[in-house]
Amino acid sequence: MQLQENLDAFHSEGIAVVVLTYDAPELQQVFVKARGIEYPLLSDVDAGTVKVLNILNTEYEPGDGAYGIPYPGIFVINRDLEIVGKIFVDGYQKRVDALHVLAYAKNLLE
Repeated sequence: MQLQENLDAFHSEGIAVVVLTYDAPELQQVFVKARGIEYPLLSDVDAGTVKVLNILNTEYEPGDGAYGIPYPGIFVINRDLEIVGKIFVDGYQKRVDALHVLAYAKNLLE
């Protein structure tokens, strides 16, 4: 919810927000409608992208209900579509503070 609450601040700095989750699109839409989310949500149900980016939370095995969940974090991607920074935390209960992400991204993209 912090991303949504601070979305205008990101946009005023010319920074787009896109979120990737392991949830099916139908579940994402329930969340989007309930919380008034205005940024794009991408779905990675089979965890293919999460695996390629090496951010798969290894606490869960295939067949487990939470399999495919990534470590919480962010990538900062420049206009050339290059990853120029990242912040990730262990576990799934922690989150990266949105205003910290904004400051970090602004610094990297200047």
